[in-house]
Amino acid sequence: MRAAYLALLGMVVGLTGAGATFFAQGRLDSQGWRWLSDPAGQAWWRFYGLSWEGQHLSVEILVQTRGWRTPPPTSLSLTFRFSTLSSSLTRRLQLQRVTEKGEHVTYFGQAILARRDLKLGSYLAVELVGGPVGIEIGVHENSVRVQGEWVFTGEAGGTGGPLVPAPSDPKARSPSSPAISQLNPGSAPEGKTVRECAGMEDAPYVSPGHYVCTLGWPGPGEALDSRDWFRVNLGLGYFLEVQINSPQAIRLSILDPSGQEVGWVGGAGRIGLSYQAPKAGVYWICVSLIEGIPLFTYTVDLAIRR
Repeated sequence: MRAAYLALLGMVVGLTGAGATFFAQGRLDSQGWRWLSDPAGQAWWRFYGLSWEGQHLSVEILVQTRGWRTPPPTSLSLTFRFSTLSSSLTRRLQLQRVTEKGEHVTYFGQAILARRDLKLGSYLAVELVGGPVGIEIGVHENSVRVQGEWVFTGEAGGTGGPLVPAPSDPKARSPSSPAISQLNPGSAPEGKTVRECAGMEDAPYVSPGHYVCTLGWPGPGEALDSRDWFRVNLGLGYFLEVQINSPQAIRLSILDPSGQEVGWVGGAGRIGLSYQAPKAGVYWICVSLIEGIPLFTYTVDLAIRR
């Protein structure tokens, strides 16, 4: 993934709808974060004009925390209520720690909602109704975004992974913070790109969608780009579907939260994997070269279903 990229910190809401409103109690800091000492019923986001396409919606949630008296955990359990005009459901989500800077610890998670469960049309309300006591939770108007299953209509074509609003500490930057750009339409197939990463633990979070990536040797004086990493949050029983279209032979693998490989496939052309998560957590996707060859472009289609 050697494409140049643009960091979208606090720039893009990335909604699949025409409008959204946000409300939260708590102290407002200079970066637009509201800090809640008791999260129950103090923050909600309402989305209007959502896309009708697909059978599922992906809801991505990013929060900050502070005030930990013990080492911050690798996951944070928060309870959210998802409501439409005629139905609602409450779900407890495990958000994964993605960055830590000083006293501020950031967590990110995803929920996949089936339209049939909520009688979901073009309106969705997301409310934070429960969380741990004894710490402060920071929420932002961009803390929650909603994406369709395959088609994205957000600004800049819609982007994958958590879109992080500017952190309270302007100097805080995580290796996992998203950096996403659109390739020049005249030089590459249409799609999204994700930032270059340093390895498995630095892999960017991605959302369902269509991505354009590169692997191979760019030329003299350049290092071989031999492996691309991605990661996703999956709930218990969620299905992860990955399809690759590559002109060159590559190896596609999925790794579970412990880092163990649970499936792989190799070859050129159209290949893919489907995997059902036996437990909730972070899963990795790895695309690697089988042999060193000049730089080439391939595409990734990703879906998460319940």
